Amino acid sequence: MGSRSPRFPLPTCYPDPQAFPKLGFRSQTLLDMSPNMGHTPRKKPTRYRRAIAGSVVVHLLLVSVGSVAFRAGSVANPGQANQPGIDTRADEPTLRLLPEELSVTMPAPPEPIKPPEEPPPTPEPPVAPVASQSPAEGTTGARPPVKNIVPNTLPTEVLAIMRRPKATPVRVTDPNVKPAGAVTSAPLSPAIHGAMKSGQTVLYVLDCSGSMGEFGKLTLARAALVSTLRRQPADVRFQVIAYNSTARSILPGLFVVATPANITTAETGLASLKATGRSNHIEAIRAAAALRPDVIVLLTDAEDLTLATFKAVLAGVGKSVPVCVARVTAEGVGSPRELK
Repeated sequence: MGSRSPRFPLPTCYPDPQAFPKLGFRSQTLLDMSPNMGHTPRKKPTRYRRAIAGSVVVHLLLVSVGSVAFRAGSVANPGQANQPGIDTRADEPTLRLLPEELSVTMPAPPEPIKPPEEPPPTPEPPVAPVASQSPAEGTTGARPPVKNIVPNTLPTEVLAIMRRPKATPVRVTDPNVKPAGAVTSAPLSPAIHGAMKSGQTVLYVLDCSGSMGEFGKLTLARAALVSTLRRQPADVRFQVIAYNSTARSILPGLFVVATPANITTAETGLASLKATGRSNHIEAIRAAAALRPDVIVLLTDAEDLTLATFKAVLAGVGKSVPVCVARVTAEGVGSPRELK
């Protein structure tokens, strides 16, 4: 079959192969692939050219008319050219919260209460003038002086009755309570112990340190000791040793019998004691144990005394001497207890 020419001939933009004999490999290859290689291109029909030219002319006219109209509109309304387009989107509702207005209603002030209307005063009738009287016989026309009902001073008889009573001495049993005008006396203290056996020897050791002067403890101890001596049989022998830092006997000799005279002597010696200094319990027990009594009664306000405190002192005594401690407080003298 012979070669057929294409239905649509190639445009004239393709070069003629014979016009470029010196092209490179690529250009020559493209020329070789052209279907019209070696043939003279045909001329396009005239009707196609006219249609294309008419279309181009019509489009150019439309573009020209549109540009002229656009420029005329922008010149007529210069402000609208710069305005943005209409936004068709719906805006979100803007809520404006206004503070709630408070309306305070003030109550109206109460109406003042009108006082009751008083009746108009009634006019008093005129008083007739009193005729002057002549003074009686024996009197003068002057007005008598007014006597004061309330006297300036009380009568002497009343003042004699109102006498200020004198202070009366009051017996006080508690040495810690001293009311005004009272006279402190020795309290009636019970005895430390009962009656001793006939012929026994007892030695009382009384603490006279400074602590015994507090709350009247020394006074209570002296009263209890005297009350105890008065209950003893007459053949019971006794002695009293007072001590603070040193120990001393208040009765002459070693022991004396419990006669009223010796008890009075002991009471006088006890009354002269004063609470001073510090207490040396070991020195007092050593002096008491040296006299070798049947029993030792210690009157003190100390709380920490035990048998171990005096163990070394009592060991030097030939016979065993019981030591009884009667603790003295502000309330009185307690019952003696033996140290064991």
